[in-house]
Amino acid sequence: MQRSLLAFAIAAAILLTTVPVKGQRASGATKASPGRHPTVRVALSPAQQALYRNSVLADALRVRLPEGTDLVAAAGGFRRLELFVATVHASNNLVIPFFELKRRIVNDGMTLGQAIQDIRPKSRYWSEARRAEDDAAAMIRTSEAVVLASERRPIDSRR
Repeated sequence: MQRSLLAFAIAAAILLTTVPVKGQRASGATKASPGRHPTVRVALSPAQQALYRNSVLADALRVRLPEGTDLVAAAGGFRRLELFVATVHASNNLVIPFFELKRRIVNDGMTLGQAIQDIRPKSRYWSEARRAEDDAAAMIRTSEAVVLASERRPIDSRR
């Protein structure tokens, strides 16, 4: 009984944190009516969800990633938004390909400092990781302040 309740709770949580992606097929996808694209639900990581909520931050990060990179896909696998943003900053600061850092952090379970050390052993990896984390925290704070300020601004009906 407890296992079935737990399974139900996990399934409900996954369904509540999904976003429809149009035009993709997956096993178990329902057949769409003519003229419509099938909808597949994809579970988003907390970092991806935060990027959907904060478009100011998303726009600022998009220019720091290689051209043509899907920002939401790049944030996939990161459990914390701060780590994703710090990884983007470290990639830019040290001119290291973002996806090399991401692979080491997400797939290999390394910290940002360990990933930098693995790629550039002779660098000042801990101070570079700290710098990237500080830059990330400042960028997130600033973007959230801009979003809050824009939400408080009254709408002028004369325009």
